[in-house]
Formats: sequence, structure tokens, C-alpha cells
Amino acid sequence: MMKAAFLSTLILALSTSAGFAQQPAQCRNFEATIALQMTKEGCLSQIDLCTVGTVMSNEPALSGATWLFTAHGMAETAGLASLPKALQSYAGTVVVTAKGGTLTTTTAGIYDTESQAFSQLDKIVKGTDRFSNSTGRLLFLTGIGRQGGGFDSHVRGELCVNE
Repeated sequence: MMKAAFLSTLILALSTSAGFAQQPAQCRNFEATIALQMTKEGCLSQIDLCTVGTVMSNEPALSGATWLFTAHGMAETAGLASLPKALQSYAGTVVVTAKGGTLTTTTAGIYDTESQAFSQLDKIVKGTDRFSNSTGRLLFLTGIGRQGGGFDSHVRGELCVNE
């Protein structure tokens, strides 16, 4: 009887302490800027189009992270014949590598070749370590071409961070 009581107390203590060790992810909105540049380094794009940049953000978990976009395909007129030829749609992936883990997104966007501006929607499909609870969250990215090449980009969205 005493042995059973001791085991019950031990199991209760272990399960209670395990509950305290696993804190839920904190989901919060964030904004960031990224100066994106075209890159060949590490580019696995079948259409030879990748961009890379460093994230500057009010979200400490992302600030300083590397953002790598890989294009998987493009279509003229955004796939719709009634649109101007200057509009191109594209799809790809983004891998964000931060100090505490990585995020992977699927990307769909529109690029205007005349104004050198783009807008894209990213959905987080995979997260590791402190970003493992971010799956399914959305990121919105806009960018404008800058003198000398590349894009000045703005990101906003929601991120869940395991503290």
C-alpha cells in the first residue's frame, strides 16, 4: 500500500513538472525589412532565380536571420491573358534561418517588370526548433526595385515562437 502511494505521488510529481517544462508558443504579429539581392550561391532554382537578404525586425527571434527565396516557376501575364505582359506570376519557397531554428514557406507572387515591384503571400509549411509551432501562419511581402539591383522589401505576418 505504501509502495503504491509513493509511486502515485512520484508519477504525479513527474507529470506536473513535465507540464511546466513545456510552455506554449507565443504567437505575435511582426514587421520586418529585408534588402534582397539576387544570388547564385546556394541557388537550387530550376529557373536560376534566387534572392537573399538579412532580416531586420521588431521580432527578436527573426532579427538578423537570413532570408533565402528560391523561385520554382514563372508565368507571363500572371497566367491570365487579359493582364499586361509586364505582370509575371511566380511560385517558390523561402527558407529563413535564424539563431533558434528555421522557417520554410511556400510562396506565390506577382512581379511587375515595368515598375520593378512585387507582392507575395507566403504560408509557413515547416518550422524547426523555436519555430515548430508556426506552421500555417501567413507572411505578406512587398518589394520595390532599388538602384544598383535588388529590392527593398517589407514583411509582415504572424509568427509563433517557442520561448
